[in-house]
Amino acid sequence: MKIIDTIKEHTIKYFLSALFGLLILLIGLIYQDVLLVIYPEVIQKLPKEVFLKITIVAIILFVLSSVLSLIFYLKLKNKLIPKFGVLWDKKGEAYCPSCEIILSEYHEQTSPLICSFTCVKCHTNIRLNNLGKSISLLDAQKLLNS
Repeated sequence: MKIIDTIKEHTIKYFLSALFGLLILLIGLIYQDVLLVIYPEVIQKLPKEVFLKITIVAIILFVLSSVLSLIFYLKLKNKLIPKFGVLWDKKGEAYCPSCEIILSEYHEQTSPLICSFTCVKCHTNIRLNNLGKSISLLDAQKLLNS
């Protein structure tokens, strides 16, 4: 059932992004049609000082909304890097690829070498692999930092 929750979460995120993009597209289409009719009337009847203030406020609001959108995007951007079968943060800590929580239960078998994590949330056994061969946690962290 964890995959269904993940699908719901991503569906909502992408649906809201698509809806916001569609809204911007519609505003652009309406703006293009309305601008040709209203703009000459507004320029002729408004004093130049008021028109200049409205234009400056519109430019400031556009720049502010662009910066806030960029900040929001960077905050939501996934900062985990997939490598060796798990997700890694910048500190070299391993995370579960399905539920993205930190992995704490590490197991290492010596003959044959099998290194794996067990996720405490979804109880999945996750093996560390590099090019089809098992790799230890220390070796994986060294390869990440190099």
